[in-house]
Amino acid sequence: MIRRLWVAPLLDLVCIVTFIFAGAGRHNINEGAGWFFTVLWPIAIGWFGAAVVLRLYTESDRWTMRLLGTIAAGTVVMSVLRGAFTDRPWVSIFTVIFLAWMAATTFGWRLIANAISARRGRAPATS
Repeated sequence: MIRRLWVAPLLDLVCIVTFIFAGAGRHNINEGAGWFFTVLWPIAIGWFGAAVVLRLYTESDRWTMRLLGTIAAGTVVMSVLRGAFTDRPWVSIFTVIFLAWMAATTFGWRLIANAISARRGRAPATS
């Protein structure tokens, strides 16, 4: 059971990291680890802070609402942190693309996991 508790946050982190790498590739950014962590930290604090408050990883009831709340609240926190502590704007097309990416990828892997669990006759693996 302990191992399973880390699966959802780890897969969500994979979604965040792939978002950053996809953006870097799209914009031909090769500025190294410093740039990566400058982009990562506001996203990670926003996402995982909202996930903790909304109990995304500890409660399995109403997981769709918890995930939607995490996407929304995490994006707001991320935007405030980006605007206040980096040289990036508070809200931009980055924000819109982040919302779409996180909605597609985090809902996507959960829906796939639930389909696999249902096929195997197990409880949903959403938290």
